[in-house]
Amino acid sequence: MMVEVAVADDSAVASARRRALAAASAVGFGDVQAGQLAIVTTELATNLVKHGGGGRMLIGDGEHHVDLLALDSGPGMADVDRCLADGFSSAGTPGNGLGAVRRLAQAFHVASWPRRGTAVLARLVRAGAPPVNDAVAGLSVAKPGEEACGDGWASHMDDHGGTVFVVDGLGHGADAALAANEALRQFESSHRAPAAEVVQAVHLALRHTRGGAVALARIEQAAGIVAFAGLGNIAGSLVSPAGPVRHMVSHNGIAGHIARKIRAYEYPFGEGLLIMHSDGIATGWTGASYPGFTRLHPLLVAGLLYRDFARPRDDATVVVARMATP
Repeated sequence: MMVEVAVADDSAVASARRRALAAASAVGFGDVQAGQLAIVTTELATNLVKHGGGGRMLIGDGEHHVDLLALDSGPGMADVDRCLADGFSSAGTPGNGLGAVRRLAQAFHVASWPRRGTAVLARLVRAGAPPVNDAVAGLSVAKPGEEACGDGWASHMDDHGGTVFVVDGLGHGADAALAANEALRQFESSHRAPAAEVVQAVHLALRHTRGGAVALARIEQAAGIVAFAGLGNIAGSLVSPAGPVRHMVSHNGIAGHIARKIRAYEYPFGEGLLIMHSDGIATGWTGASYPGFTRLHPLLVAGLLYRDFARPRDDATVVVARMATP
């Protein structure tokens, strides 16, 4: 789960830094790297105020790393490379902020367009840890005011493709999180089975919970196929560099309670993005709204969709996987 910190003014910078340091402690960062993370967080949060007119930071910890997403809907940047150069500033500051972030982070990506805001991803990986797989990334954020998130996602990726799973526990709060966690446990046990069989196993495993919506996508890279099986309102879409968004079929139902039909459908697909999200993200987005959308880092894509389409009264999950023609 990622934690959201609203950054409307300078007073929120310290709050974002505290959250990031808590994530650093959970991952096992040493003092030096925790200090670097504090610098990166401070720079990104300060930029949200000075250049973006305020925005939000999403902070999440993985097994060996901490991800920071700084998202704003401000004036944006017409020339990202120029703005990243040390000494450039549009706010009368020394202009070293993003340059410092780029030097300290092990992964650093920016997406920005004039009058469309900016999204910045900075990832710090624990010293000595293996690199993070950039083929798939996602975020889950709890409904405002809730400590537990009723959404969840997981993936297993390899050189041949992989499997992506998303669950949205019914409602929100602790009981929804209980259902989501049970679904994730069952996915881990059965993820190698055919897509429809995995969804069926999850359906049976959720009988003692309030249930939820679930979906699974199996990427077969060599064959150029995505197999998709869904129960409930998890959206699954395929976005190619030149074509329209293609939406995949999910059947009505509630995993754990109502499943009249569970079936996997196969979709030919070569290069582009697989995007799955819970109904905490509205479905009105198109790749055309973001020039170069399919070339962006998957977590930046997830962050942009969250920034622009998250529903304020629900948990939200977005997962993005990149596919390339073999």
